Amino acid sequence: MTNSEDFLSVLESDTEVFGTEIAEQVADKLEKGFFLGYRHRDYCGMAMSYSAEQHFLYGELYDGIDFSSPQVFKSRNSFVEWLSSQSTASLARLDANEFYQGNQIITRKRLLEFINERSPV
Repeated sequence: MTNSEDFLSVLESDTEVFGTEIAEQVADKLEKGFFLGYRHRDYCGMAMSYSAEQHFLYGELYDGIDFSSPQVFKSRNSFVEWLSSQSTASLARLDANEFYQGNQIITRKRLLEFINERSPV
């Protein structure tokens, strides 16, 4: 097994759902102006934000600012319901093109680090 296969196997086995508590805390942070995503050139992986229209966004991010056809959640409840039922495995993009599999995805670890951030980016 290659390192890439080992990494994807670890992601695939992490099926514990995030749950309501984590989802609510992520929603709180997004509503306060925090942004969850990498900010660099080109493909930045998956990101989450809260829009000026008061919608929650989840999707591919490019150049640190541009979402490419994000999922739009028009209410906090729909976002929390969706996120609480997700897991690292379900967000790992394991069924996508090889380039996207596990590439800068949203994981439980990233969500917990995000929840504990002190200032918005």
